[in-house]
Amino acid sequence: MTERVSTTRRDLLRLRLGLLGLTVVVLAMSVWSFAATQSVLGTVRDRTAPAVLDVASAKAALMQAHLAAVKSFVDGGATLVGAGEEYTTDLAVAEQDLARAAGDNAGGSTGSGELQLIAGLLTTYSGWMSAADTHFREGTRDLYLTDLWYAARSLYGGQQTLAHLEGLASLQRKELDQQLSDGWLNRWTVLAWLVPSILLLLLLAYTQRYLWRRFGRRFNVGLIGATALLVLLTGATASGIVLADRAHAANAVLTSYVSNTDQRANAVSTTAQRRLILTVRQSCNPTGCGATLPDTAPSAPRSTPAATTTAADATAGFADATDLSWLLVLIPVLALGVAGLALVGLQPRIDEYRYRS
Repeated sequence: MTERVSTTRRDLLRLRLGLLGLTVVVLAMSVWSFAATQSVLGTVRDRTAPAVLDVASAKAALMQAHLAAVKSFVDGGATLVGAGEEYTTDLAVAEQDLARAAGDNAGGSTGSGELQLIAGLLTTYSGWMSAADTHFREGTRDLYLTDLWYAARSLYGGQQTLAHLEGLASLQRKELDQQLSDGWLNRWTVLAWLVPSILLLLLLAYTQRYLWRRFGRRFNVGLIGATALLVLLTGATASGIVLADRAHAANAVLTSYVSNTDQRANAVSTTAQRRLILTVRQSCNPTGCGATLPDTAPSAPRSTPAATTTAADATAGFADATDLSWLLVLIPVLALGVAGLALVGLQPRIDEYRYRS
């Protein structure tokens, strides 16, 4: 009989140690997983997604500025207002967008280098536009058209402004996709907290059965309560999957918006280039216009579909993906409840054997 009692106490102590140890593991992995998910989604919401939107907006504003300037010179409005107020406003918007993109930059040193280079190229572009304004007012048609063409070349030429803008957009986009697919947003990382949670659930069930068989009590209120809290804890941690799904949905909205913005910017760009090339070709001398001017102007752009999403929609979607941060408080509370109720369920049985030998 003595040996049986000693064995029972030993088994109860082992069960208590196992339950508390697994609860600590579940607590650590659940908090770590959820906090890491929140951290990544917070970075996406505050930096990476805004950077993608800023670069797309900068390109659209720059193309609008260029078209406005070309229209002003080609239609004769430059006599009074130079490149025009619309050009000035849109160029300022593009520069502000790039300044915000620099603040939100998620592309590391490569992204910072691209932004600095683009800023320098925009200075060159605006310098050519200022020269075109001066020559236009002086009535030197060939010179102002040359300035306009060089301004356009600083946008469209190989390794010029648009090429670097597109490279920057690709870099920011790649970083966003990587953040939403790697690390704690990878589906397989769910195993880091789910496996110990399942093991703890199985151990709670085993302990309940052990107490029933050894002491004849079918239900242990403490262990039942611990099991219920564990289910709640698992659900709270699993909400990180829901948040990740919201982030992916917001990313789809952002992708749609950026794609539509890019299409409209390209259409504006084509219109500006078409008008400029046709105008410059009218002033070419008999020997030709030079190697940098295309033989034919691009075709008129097709109409682009109306936007079905907005930047605000994407921003709101990423905000929704981080609106459960209060669970970082609830998860530890639930884990402590699991540990406490497991002790409540086991400790009376352990105490029964404290003074037996």
